Amino acid sequence: MVIEIEKELVAARAIASASGDKMFVLSCVLSGVFSEVSSSPYAPDVKVDSEEEVVDGLLRILYDKDTSIRHSRLIRLYLAMNGHAHSQFMEAVNFRDGRDIAHNDEVARYWMEKAAENGSAGAQNDLGVMCSNGIGGEADQEKAVYWYMKSAESGDVIAKGNLGQNLAQGIGIKRNYMRAAQLLKENLSVNPYNAWNHLLLAKCYEHGVGGHSGRRLAMYHYQEASDFGSPLARAALRRLKAGRGKTHRKPQPESEQENREPVSGNMV
Repeated sequence: MVIEIEKELVAARAIASASGDKMFVLSCVLSGVFSEVSSSPYAPDVKVDSEEEVVDGLLRILYDKDTSIRHSRLIRLYLAMNGHAHSQFMEAVNFRDGRDIAHNDEVARYWMEKAAENGSAGAQNDLGVMCSNGIGGEADQEKAVYWYMKSAESGDVIAKGNLGQNLAQGIGIKRNYMRAAQLLKENLSVNPYNAWNHLLLAKCYEHGVGGHSGRRLAMYHYQEASDFGSPLARAALRRLKAGRGKTHRKPQPESEQENREPVSGNMV
């Protein structure tokens, strides 16, 4: 993997050196790889006339339909190798999803880790999902929770939902229904169509969150999850309507399948 990355880096540098492309250097400046144009070894005589020119140049070289995919990708790779977090994230996504390049989970995880370490909230969440599911490396639930937390601290709503899932099930972290409910509610306020999050939030309410309104709120979210196709939610509704799980009675034990259904997490 590292050998292939080094080969790509050499190719990227060769393109920059041979072409003397002004826009290539401007994109590096805009992305923070170079603090000044003069610090680039590939552009001794480049002059930046305006910020607008820099922005236009970056957009053209990365996204313009007339720019070859390989050229654009090598530019992004060059930025990624120089520590630009968003470029690292995009490299990871491209390899993970097979966008204009061969699918490779190991390389995707390599770049996702780099971007996450450099502070990309989106990469931190997606790395958590990869750790949770063992994509591109070993599965590690505690590490998944760590990256969900880092992303959630930056305000990423998807990461809050993923962290809420783990807290509700006690996967990789001690179960905390109260905290899980808070995070799941925040996620559902933005993405109300997630059946699994509705189901887990309903379980939080059944386990004492929400006080006297807990059963009513549990019924509501079980119904939402059921409407979105969850068979577990339909079973829970039948149970509650039959009189089980009232607020004065301890919730019935959940089956192992219900309690430990795999958490895949949601990508950005």
